[in-house]
Amino acid sequence: MIYNFLLFIYLLFSLPKAIFDCIFYKKKKSDILKRLGLKSYKFNPQDKKPIIWIHAVSVGETKAAVSFLKRLKDNYPTSYIIISSTTETGHMEAKRSLFLADKFIFFPFDFSFTIKKVFSQIKPNLIIFLETDFWYNFIKIAKKNGSKIAVISAKISKRSTSNFLKFLKFSKNLFSNIDLILAQNEQYRKRFSNFLDPKKIFISGNLKLSNSFEILSKSSLDKWRSKLNIKDQKVITIASTHSLEEELLINELKDLKNTKILIAPRHPERFLSVYKQLKNITSISLLSEISKNQNSKVILIDEMGILNILYQISSLAIVAGSFINRVGGHNILEPVFVKTPVFFGPTMHSQLELKKIVLDSNTGKQCHLKNLKTELSKYLDNKDKLNKLIKNCSNLKDSYQNILENTTNKITNLLSI
Repeated sequence: MIYNFLLFIYLLFSLPKAIFDCIFYKKKKSDILKRLGLKSYKFNPQDKKPIIWIHAVSVGETKAAVSFLKRLKDNYPTSYIIISSTTETGHMEAKRSLFLADKFIFFPFDFSFTIKKVFSQIKPNLIIFLETDFWYNFIKIAKKNGSKIAVISAKISKRSTSNFLKFLKFSKNLFSNIDLILAQNEQYRKRFSNFLDPKKIFISGNLKLSNSFEILSKSSLDKWRSKLNIKDQKVITIASTHSLEEELLINELKDLKNTKILIAPRHPERFLSVYKQLKNITSISLLSEISKNQNSKVILIDEMGILNILYQISSLAIVAGSFINRVGGHNILEPVFVKTPVFFGPTMHSQLELKKIVLDSNTGKQCHLKNLKTELSKYLDNKDKLNKLIKNCSNLKDSYQNILENTTNKITNLLSI
């Protein structure tokens, strides 16, 4: 089959890095061998039922699953839940935020022999994909093994739809094994209906809009302000930056008066290189090394999993991945849902729905880099304008309470069939 041949070619190109990782990184060696089916994942469900496998590709999908997983555990307290990820950062985030799950793994490579080995070890009652990431052999073999398969908060781009249509027979074979698709909106529902019986496709909304984030007490926020040496300054958090964005953004914003900037690169392996780069531009400290007598303009956040806290001590947030073409934006609703207005750049092609929501609700602003400093200053220097945005953030969050309920009900119905 052409699909399996292409997978084999991909493996050949990936082998040098895989061999390098196996030699120099003991933990990565174990994960790679498991993904290849050469080592057991060591599932241990014992008597727990139902067995539910949730696949979230990376950080964004993982965060979207937080409230859903809590509801799932409430409904099925004896369940055995597996969380799989594709990226290293997604795997780390899953362990941190989806702690109610029983097992955390990297998703197996989609070779027939690998997937058959996995399903000889575990028989999930239900497999749930978040948003996208459809693997032919995994889905086909899971179905043969009796698993129900659902895609929740589902989306499919215009480009992906076009590619699937070019291989329509393959695409229909793939999607025919899926029992339920809960699409984010009507546009995605129509696209999925090219490949699957429309009776299996429903609109339930985007789970990223339903997550509840812990709101910290004033005393907790004050402790963080003290830790970061924030006195009377306004705070801006720049989140999820990619290569080139750090330098562009800090050069643009370093002269903002009475402002402390917190910057959190998207990928932890870049923390030190970004720190060294920004040292040539402005005064900067690492969060892990900050001391009481340091008063840097910029603090580089070299710790994962605390963006929710940083947003809450900030007057405004900037979500990056939107100032360079190759990424197309990240989840701009995270700061909004803790009542922090958000700013983002011009390239948001990966997050069109979230962009529309933020702009329509007036909870944030989209602007080019050259205008960013001016736009931020309009709100930092005008309390009434800022408070209006904050109030809009609060109103928006209250309007998305039914998405989680609708999604959970559909999944419960599927499990009971």
